[in-house]
Amino acid sequence: MFTVVTPAGDRKLLTSEQMRVAAGLSSGDTSQDATLGVTNLGISDLLAMECGIAGDGVKPPTLKSEVVKDTVRLACPAPEILLSRRFITDVASVSVDGTEIDIAQVEIDRAAGLLTRICNGRVVAWWPGATVVTYTAGFTEVPGDLVLAVTAAVREMAASGARDPFLKRDKVEGIGEQEFWVGGLGGSDTGSAFSATVRAMLDPYRSVVVP
Repeated sequence: MFTVVTPAGDRKLLTSEQMRVAAGLSSGDTSQDATLGVTNLGISDLLAMECGIAGDGVKPPTLKSEVVKDTVRLACPAPEILLSRRFITDVASVSVDGTEIDIAQVEIDRAAGLLTRICNGRVVAWWPGATVVTYTAGFTEVPGDLVLAVTAAVREMAASGARDPFLKRDKVEGIGEQEFWVGGLGGSDTGSAFSATVRAMLDPYRSVVVP
């Protein structure tokens, strides 16, 4: 079970200045801020969904920093626990069936969202039961490559505004012929809202899928 304890105050991945530049305005031009803010939030939310970021069914998933809680119910011992979100900046508490675990005895793979128990310098298994982890995950400062991905998505949307975003080719011979993309902007054939270029830029931020 996954719960958002303290949601992000702002889910937008671009600052107002970055969004203005992405939209083709000067960084100081505030004339379109209301509209751009809605677009910024919408694209940020879509990107979080594209990356498979976990949500709790109430608050929208985000790549921005939030305090969250995972309850993992193990039926048998496990060498690691995979949390619902990656990019961990802090683990506040860990308990198993109500018994607190010393954080000093927990090794954290912050990028992967993995927890390993350590005892006397050795890895030990997580025992069966309900393991509850309260932690902070996500970005307070959005990485540069993620900023580029959002910027590319904004520009794709702006470019598609002057035409049908799913129009692939418009042949003007005789009576004319049109060919359309199946999928999202920029020629995605995966059902994604984003082009292959943007999707590739998002690869480092996708949630880990356990087979």
